[in-house]
Amino acid sequence: MTTKKNSRTACLLPLAFLLALGCAPKSPEEKVAQLRSYYTARPIGFIVDARPEEPMVEMALGAEVEPAAEDETMAAEASEGGAIELDTEPVAMRQDVQLEILLQHDSPEKLPGVTLDISMVNAGEVEVAHWKLWVDTAKLPKATGTQFSHLLEDVDYEEGYAFSVEVRHPIPVEERSEYREFSAAAGG
Repeated sequence: MTTKKNSRTACLLPLAFLLALGCAPKSPEEKVAQLRSYYTARPIGFIVDARPEEPMVEMALGAEVEPAAEDETMAAEASEGGAIELDTEPVAMRQDVQLEILLQHDSPEKLPGVTLDISMVNAGEVEVAHWKLWVDTAKLPKATGTQFSHLLEDVDYEEGYAFSVEVRHPIPVEERSEYREFSAAAGG
């Protein structure tokens, strides 16, 4: 009886070993792809900082500025109680977005960093802008989420737009050059 049991075990061990080899990543890039699958990211919220862009005006030091004849006419009309019509152009606005992100992993082995995909979508959920963000994850504790802020500068944000953040998986081979962790694994 013991011989049958030992012979079964002896046959199963090589089979288990071969199966384990078949599941193991075959290249450093495949290992990175597998480890990336253990990372998740999501937006927690965002704040839009909108302010007028200030035009650059250069003046020589000590230069005197003469009021324009138009300005004198407007001042005279205002003092006489007349209505003044101002010909104003729309003010150019600059919008920066402070994005709050939660990043975590449950990976058996840490990556030195991951590239996040950030998307801005309109009210119809159509993507209108996309960014890639490299995040250092060397000190990111396993199973514990870490919250951080990232500033997106000069964004064409409109009311009703939303943001998504993800550790995209899988990454097609032809796009891996856009992700820093893959080039580091390849030795580049």
